[in-house]
Amino acid sequence: METLKVSYSGVRGIVGASLTRQTAWRYGTSFGRLLASRDPRATVLLARDTRPSGQWLREALLTGLAPFGFRLLDLGVVPTPTVQFFMEPTRAAGAVMITASHNPEPWNGFKFMLGPERTVLDAIQTEALIRGVRRTENPPAEFAAPLVEDRHEQAVRAHLDRVLEQVDVQSVRQAGFKVAVDSAGGAGTEPTLRLLAELGCQVVPVQARRDSEPLPENLSALCVAVREQACDLGVAQDLDADRLALVSEKAEPLGDEFTLVLAVDHLLGRYQGREVAVVRNVATTRALDAVVAQRGARIVETRVGEVNLSRALARERANGVVAFGGEGNGGVILPQVAMGRDSLTGIALVLEVLAGRRRPISEVVATLPDLPMAKRKVPLEDECSLEQRYARVRALFPKAVADRPDGLRLTFDDGGWVLVRPSNTEPVARVVVQSRDAGWVEGTLEKVMKAFGAG
Repeated sequence: METLKVSYSGVRGIVGASLTRQTAWRYGTSFGRLLASRDPRATVLLARDTRPSGQWLREALLTGLAPFGFRLLDLGVVPTPTVQFFMEPTRAAGAVMITASHNPEPWNGFKFMLGPERTVLDAIQTEALIRGVRRTENPPAEFAAPLVEDRHEQAVRAHLDRVLEQVDVQSVRQAGFKVAVDSAGGAGTEPTLRLLAELGCQVVPVQARRDSEPLPENLSALCVAVREQACDLGVAQDLDADRLALVSEKAEPLGDEFTLVLAVDHLLGRYQGREVAVVRNVATTRALDAVVAQRGARIVETRVGEVNLSRALARERANGVVAFGGEGNGGVILPQVAMGRDSLTGIALVLEVLAGRRRPISEVVATLPDLPMAKRKVPLEDECSLEQRYARVRALFPKAVADRPDGLRLTFDDGGWVLVRPSNTEPVARVVVQSRDAGWVEGTLEKVMKAFGAG
């Protein structure tokens, strides 16, 4: 289990190596103890994405949960945001989504969630989960999963209804958009096609085998479909459908950062004259800050990790402030639907933007601030070496202002910034560079990568 990647972003491992039936049983048992201490009569939701290992991991998790006598509701293959949303009407005390999200094969894992907040575990709760795993005895020789209630259709239907309530459905239907959809064969496939059909869209499904993360380099098949089928928009998701990337009518990937900027700009227009807080993490494009400033709203910055955003949103809302936001990885969070990233909400909002402005998405995006940005990953087998690497990066730019909101951040007089931090989900470090000057971004990225040991 030492090779598992465990953080408040969940548990992820290599199937058959660090992630086995025994591992799943141990985590199921530990999560059961955590839930039982909060609510002995808990209702617990279970769901998965489409990775083949999800079925037997589900069986092992259920075996770990079985002795506690919970009411177990199986949602089947659904997006992570569907699980988070459905915790509300079922009053579920807990939920487990079997997914490695944007991680590539052969990864899989678990996202554990707690009610009534309907958020993934925070750092303290994750530590409690890990302590429970360490004191869990050997698993049984045979796994016998308990009976569960099938709630797949009810969950998908309820989630779609809530998303549709957030937009002007009639105006989108009247626009008659043609949309290409690349869900990577993941959990978003069914609900996304249903959502678009109910919004009156002509849908072009894209069957593509690709890495889960919807980065531009992974969207060639979607771009071809948009171009050849003359689509108004292309949408791409990761395997658990919490991330959304867009492709313009020109068959050009817009980059995952633009998803959040576009959605937030649109939402801010609804709340003119109200106090609004937009929550983002430290790694998100500052183009979002420019949009928020133009609209007279306020930025709230958090560490990377969905739970940090969710908690910040909850605090603002508790104080009577209108709040929404997300992450620059294509994650839009609209609390009226769910307290986590939701690609279905993102899709509906983007289509409402296009219907209202009656302009192609390339023209709409061209009106938004655009700050050059570069992201890279560096293999990181030993996190103990991070401080030495941070020191080498810091020494490159002695005049920059350094702080440690999450990893190491350097901020420059002209507003440019560099962030280096360990990933919560993979054995890598992430490097992010942004500035108004594309040449500076390219040159700085190269320097940082060399100093960080990736040159």
